[in-house]
Amino acid sequence: MRLRAGAQKIAALVLLVCLTGCTGGQDAQTAAQALREAYQTLEAFAAAAEVTADYGTRAYQYTAQFSGDESEGEMTVLTPESIAGTGAAWADGQLSLEYDGVSLETGELSPDGLSPADAMPAVLAACQGGAVVECGWQSLDGAEEECLYLLLENPNQAGGESRVALWAEPEHWNLRRAEIFWEQRRVVALVFSDFTWSGDAPGEADS
Repeated sequence: MRLRAGAQKIAALVLLVCLTGCTGGQDAQTAAQALREAYQTLEAFAAAAEVTADYGTRAYQYTAQFSGDESEGEMTVLTPESIAGTGAAWADGQLSLEYDGVSLETGELSPDGLSPADAMPAVLAACQGGAVVECGWQSLDGAEEECLYLLLENPNQAGGESRVALWAEPEHWNLRRAEIFWEQRRVVALVFSDFTWSGDAPGEADS
């Protein structure tokens, strides 16, 4: 999942071109670039989140734990009890879903095969290399401190139909919330109760 040096330069150029869509002024543009550069150094992460998968005619919610590094990771469902223990693992873009050692299929949320288990690697990939569509500062759930808001192209999906929105704390770029859209419809939302990561120390941004 880590970008090579050449790819990092290309991503930086793409970011600079796309930052004209930012509505939060120079501070938001600088913060967007700082978040990108920080996540390109990601070495490990751990998170817990409430996940909502919206299939249009039905929606499912569950809580899960996530952990991994720059190239692979895993997810374990905690609730509801009926699917607790379900585990998903990804490595180099390949995903497997298991329950008690038995491989399970997961429903597709979009025509290109996006599934709920793809959500976390898609969010991390967007942090590292998604072209910026919008950026600014927003408050979540009435909190006094504003988060950096980014709307990014989903680099894991070709054609531009999929985008990733995320909200990150300005001090260490820990994610607070992420949403994945397909053709402007939200198909997955992750509300993080915990998110930590390690890499090169990111700088704090002023909002």
